[in-house]
Amino acid sequence: MIDLSIYKNIILDFDGVILDANSQRKLNMKFVLDENLNQELSTLTYDYFCKNSGVSRNVKLGKFIEDKFVLNKVLKEYYELNLSTLPKCNLVKGVKEFIVKFHNSKKIFILSGADEEEVKILVSDKNLNDYIFYLGGGPKSKIQHLKELKLDRDTVFFGDSRYDNFTASEYKFDFVFVNGYTNTKEESLEYSHIGKIKDFSELV
Repeated sequence: MIDLSIYKNIILDFDGVILDANSQRKLNMKFVLDENLNQELSTLTYDYFCKNSGVSRNVKLGKFIEDKFVLNKVLKEYYELNLSTLPKCNLVKGVKEFIVKFHNSKKIFILSGADEEEVKILVSDKNLNDYIFYLGGGPKSKIQHLKELKLDRDTVFFGDSRYDNFTASEYKFDFVFVNGYTNTKEESLEYSHIGKIKDFSELV
């Protein structure tokens, strides 16, 4: 059992930790890339996008799409498609109850690789605004947000990707792997974690 009483701060990734949106995001990205790129470049970009969960889309797409006009068009269409489809995605089981339970005794942070404005809209749509101390998203990286936040080490990070695990390790935060809504396998995590949960129902 994870003892949350020892922490002052709780960091939550967004997709796959708060919102069950990983699969829909991949569908949306595949559609937009196929519409704007040739098949070979679309496949290369899509594979990299899927394998680097948690990293800003600007960074991932910019690695393959050199034409700035095309890059901005893809980003805009992806953003718009997300805002029309992701509100229909369900919250991860137990996460709202978890956030409501702990928001008075802990500071709750959302750090996402997804576009910050997009995440703010989705958080508001799910009526979570009042419980969140800080929300940070892309194009800034999670590492950049944490550099500015300067959190103490009595912080626990709930994430579902290798990048989340790496980020927690960089700041010596305890890491909890949320594995019920992600394709990331526990054995692929490179750094230590204090536990794993399928969802938040066991913590509320």
